[in-house]
Amino acid sequence: MQRTVSARRLPLASLVIALAGATLGASVAEAAATSANLISITALSAATSLDLTGLATTGGIATRGDLLLANDGNFYAATSGGGTGSVGAIMRFTPAGAATVLHSLTSGTEGAVPYAGPIQAADGNLYGTTYLGGTKAQGTVYRMALDGTFATLYTFSSDAKGAFYPYGGLLQGPDGALYGTTLRGGTNDAGTVFRITLDGTLSVLHSFNGSDGKNPESDLVLGNDGALYGTTLLGGTADRGTVFKITPTGTLTSLYSFAALGAFNTLGVATNATGSNPRAGLRLGADGNFYGTAYQGGTGGYGTVFKITPAGVLTTLHAFTGSPGDGASPLSKVTQGPDGSLYGTAEKGGYNGSGMAWRINAANQYALLHSFTAQAEDGGTPYSTLLPYNGFVYGISFTDSIGSAGALFKLDEGSGGVLPVAFGLTADTLTLGSSATLTWSSPTAATCTASAGWTDTIATAGTKVITPDVAGVYNYILSCTDGAGVIRNAYASMYVTAPAAQSVDGGATGGGGAVSLLALGLLGGAAGSLARRRYKSAVT
Repeated sequence: MQRTVSARRLPLASLVIALAGATLGASVAEAAATSANLISITALSAATSLDLTGLATTGGIATRGDLLLANDGNFYAATSGGGTGSVGAIMRFTPAGAATVLHSLTSGTEGAVPYAGPIQAADGNLYGTTYLGGTKAQGTVYRMALDGTFATLYTFSSDAKGAFYPYGGLLQGPDGALYGTTLRGGTNDAGTVFRITLDGTLSVLHSFNGSDGKNPESDLVLGNDGALYGTTLLGGTADRGTVFKITPTGTLTSLYSFAALGAFNTLGVATNATGSNPRAGLRLGADGNFYGTAYQGGTGGYGTVFKITPAGVLTTLHAFTGSPGDGASPLSKVTQGPDGSLYGTAEKGGYNGSGMAWRINAANQYALLHSFTAQAEDGGTPYSTLLPYNGFVYGISFTDSIGSAGALFKLDEGSGGVLPVAFGLTADTLTLGSSATLTWSSPTAATCTASAGWTDTIATAGTKVITPDVAGVYNYILSCTDGAGVIRNAYASMYVTAPAAQSVDGGATGGGGAVSLLALGLLGGAAGSLARRRYKSAVT
């Protein structure tokens, strides 16, 4: 099974939930419960998931924004595609997975392609933004009742240096008005912060100028001091993004500028100390600090999770290292569970490059919570973050391998940092002809099944010697169902290289010989490194 990694760059947006928990400092990696093999990190998923492919004709697909848990106990999402107009829809999901299309966007005056999820305001209605559409085709602000009654409040326009292209979602301030950002527009066409009343009167609070930030993709969060906090994708001292705060009256303070990317590592990925180019907004933690993600950079080159104080002191909690044992390119905001754990997703990484979900528990232990398969059961390429609710963590993925529609999923929380299904290989790289041993254990499971690279009939615990007969990449999936009907999936991968090249007689035209898979991989890596150097950043 060939391992592939998506190269798409697509956005995300906002989620609103209450937070509680403990103070978190720099995280430490959590050891896998099996062998030292990094690929043997255990992933968890539950039986309930909803493949959105079947709704592709009339329902929404390709969700980039976060789920909202509304006061009626249901989840709501804005999809960036699908619906009867093929430009997005507002959908409702019950916790059991039943889906309803409440409204299909029609472009025109209504707006199109919402990148952000909706919020629920104090009046009980849902409010959100669309990135495109409206009379100027530059985005809108909408209002929708829980019964699906829909209205357009405002149409963005670049006329007279106005704000346009709202990537992020909305926040309701203490004054009852809504606040948000636009990617473009303002006096410098570098993006804006805006305020809009519930009757649709909009004013630009700040126009970014580059030095104080540029091109915000995020929504805003309210701090304990009454100021609004957010991030910009670019701008600042190194043009790698900023963290800022702004008062409701428009006084902006730059709190932190992300550093320039430095040397390329051995994989050809640019690195720095703290990350760069934050694409998601911030989350206010129970400790009064803010938590967020940077899309790239960090010591691993694949982005970071960070904490920043209201005064602008930033600490890196985790630096992503990429597939197969970690994530890459986080697009999601951070959420916090009742026990203080932080949760989020990464667009790429995981055991086959389809993205992953992560967790940092209250003891500052980091763990890969779930590797997405890009199959119908969980989808792949998650842009949105996770929503802890009722003992599980819910989310929605952007795509899958069947209809590119995505899936609604829920995961086990992994409480206490101990993942209950252990699965691993004694080696993650082999030379053809050698063997490795699969080891698995699921003490709470009733039944376990094997799939992908093995199809054996197995018990809930055991070992199996693997001796591959062809060079390549081998993926193994273990699915165990416990007595409560919850399915936990675990993954392991192994690279099998050809033996060292042997010289052969190539005849009069010259010698020849076999080139090993490893050599081809190294050649590919060198070419990839060159390409990445030529195209230094995925976001500039």
